Amino acid sequence: MSAPIEEPAAPVPNPPRQAPRPWWSRALLGVATLGIALLALYHLGITFLTNSPTNTVSTKFATPIAKWVYPWFEQNWRLFAPNPMSQNFTVEARVSTDCYSSVTPWYNLSQMDYDTILHNPFPGHTEQNELRRAWTDGYAATHDGSDVSTSDRGDMMRQYLVNIALQRIDPRSAKDGVPPGRITNIEFRVTTTDIAPAATPNQVMPATVHIIPWRQVSPDAVSYGCPNGSVAP
Repeated sequence: MSAPIEEPAAPVPNPPRQAPRPWWSRALLGVATLGIALLALYHLGITFLTNSPTNTVSTKFATPIAKWVYPWFEQNWRLFAPNPMSQNFTVEARVSTDCYSSVTPWYNLSQMDYDTILHNPFPGHTEQNELRRAWTDGYAATHDGSDVSTSDRGDMMRQYLVNIALQRIDPRSAKDGVPPGRITNIEFRVTTTDIAPAATPNQVMPATVHIIPWRQVSPDAVSYGCPNGSVAP
């Protein structure tokens, strides 16, 4: 019996050659990569100057540094001298309709953050720091005890605090008689409590309450009177 004749394997066709990228595509990719790298280096440099001790460079370029960092990239620590918080803050707010015909109860904005953080192994930056920083390093740092602005950033930081509060109140205010579209005024109540010394951690510390009086929500709104004689509650 003769052995079977093996047929030669069919040749494997060469894969089609991929056309090279056009020159303008490679140039565009290179420019985009370079731009992103430069932006990242610029941001890291500005962040370093913000958190490092005061020096000649940070003093000379204080204005452009502040415009880039505040309020979105500000840090609450220094590279060589951390400054932890020594107080607890509870920020509450309530809103009203035009001429205070309807007023909501106080909403505990800080408690909303605490409830979100509780039992959460990976809490977000906004829940931990956004509201607290808006008060401590934003509003309180740019206003005096009578709520008068002491800085060019005062109006911006006030509106920043208002925007944060409205973002949390809007989904809740309708059931209290003030739909989001009818909110015209907002009032804040901030309770500050010193943290007890380490030697006496159970010591009860007295709290102070600061009221930021009713203000119009929009910075562009025109002052108005109440024809029916309504006054702020």
